[in-house]
Amino acid sequence: MERTSASQLAVALRQFRKHRLAVWGGRILLVLYLMAAFAGFFSPYDPNYYELYPPKGHHPPTRIHFVDPETGRLSRPFVYATKRSIDPVSLQPRYEEDPSQGKFYLRFFVRTPDQPYTIFRVFRSDLRLFGVDPPGRIFLMGTDNFGRDLFSRVVYGGQVSLTIGILSALVSFALGLLLGGIAGYFSGRPFRLSLPPSAWRGVGLLLGPLSLLLWLGVGAVALFLALSFVRLSPQDKLFSYTTLVDGIVLLLGVGAALLIAFRVFREPIRLDPDDLIMRTVEIIAAIPSLFLLISLRAVFPTNIDPLLTFYLVVGLLGFIGWGGLARVVRGIVLSVREMDYVQAARALGASDGRIIARHILPATASYVIVSLSLTIPGFILGESGLSFLGLGVTEPYTSWGLLLQAAQQGGFASFTDRPWVLWPGFFIFLSVLSWNFLGDGLRDALDPRRRQ
Repeated sequence: MERTSASQLAVALRQFRKHRLAVWGGRILLVLYLMAAFAGFFSPYDPNYYELYPPKGHHPPTRIHFVDPETGRLSRPFVYATKRSIDPVSLQPRYEEDPSQGKFYLRFFVRTPDQPYTIFRVFRSDLRLFGVDPPGRIFLMGTDNFGRDLFSRVVYGGQVSLTIGILSALVSFALGLLLGGIAGYFSGRPFRLSLPPSAWRGVGLLLGPLSLLLWLGVGAVALFLALSFVRLSPQDKLFSYTTLVDGIVLLLGVGAALLIAFRVFREPIRLDPDDLIMRTVEIIAAIPSLFLLISLRAVFPTNIDPLLTFYLVVGLLGFIGWGGLARVVRGIVLSVREMDYVQAARALGASDGRIIARHILPATASYVIVSLSLTIPGFILGESGLSFLGLGVTEPYTSWGLLLQAAQQGGFASFTDRPWVLWPGFFIFLSVLSWNFLGDGLRDALDPRRRQ
């Protein structure tokens, strides 16, 4: 009897299916991303739609009836209209069902020509999964303070929160793979970053003066920053702690400028890319991520275009998250570059770029896939934190963090009187937990030592 060997992909899939939490995490994420991709279809209303009269601010979730109270028999799902009043004690709006306006039956695949939407900004439609005939309204998760349907806003908010998580991870991993691969492959092979005047021959006649001007400019910038610091610091006494700090800063600035000028005229400045990239990673890692993220975001104005804010958040999250991957990729590349097949490719005349792309980076594929799935939750939390602090996505777009900010503005009443406004926090928790389960399953499936 012949036995056929399974491919590595088949073995990994079989192992992944044994991790039940990972399978359920993948299913939940599939549902969340499908709802976000087709948010217009799954949401009954436009996320920014509300009625001025009658107001529906902080309306609780609508009760769906399945039994006709007149006959006591099962009926098509329906809802009642509500009437609004003000509680005389808490002064909060109170809503009661008003059967006198009749029943509003739940309908599927309804048309809303007054609230069209686009799918992927290409296809235009007004078909929605469910709804009720006006003037009835259905709020599965209640409404916010303006009377906007919270379920619709949560579904549309998933477009931003879930998309930012993936895009930021892709930016971070592109930087981490590129810089980590360069640091590992070119470790111990320093580059010349300047040419002294004595070496200005051939191509050096063009590159030498340019490098000289560049490094002299760096020295001038160091001196200018030191002088600016001294000029802006308060000068209360002749001898004080501030004067001592100013003297040290000025001495460091002048010393850096003189050292650069001495080195650039005397001998070439060489720099190992491994040292440069790893020291940059250490500097970024030394600063708390949230503090660094808020500081970088504060550099840009808060009133810029909301779409530009979306891409800005993606770039900032990706910029601060590439260091850990670069370190691991560097370590893998340092070991792989000494392998026989890499040495053979180098002996056959393959270029450095081809060796890195075709032989070295594929060796990091399994680690990258697992790490990617485990990194996305952090970026989702980062975006939610920025939006919660008012530094992320702004209106008319929405995200789960922005919805939580609106809930926080309601104070303690958001917990006692209208807990439905906290639904966005549940979806943040659910998506982060699902991604972690999925990452654990992928790690077990792709690691031969963990297979059962």
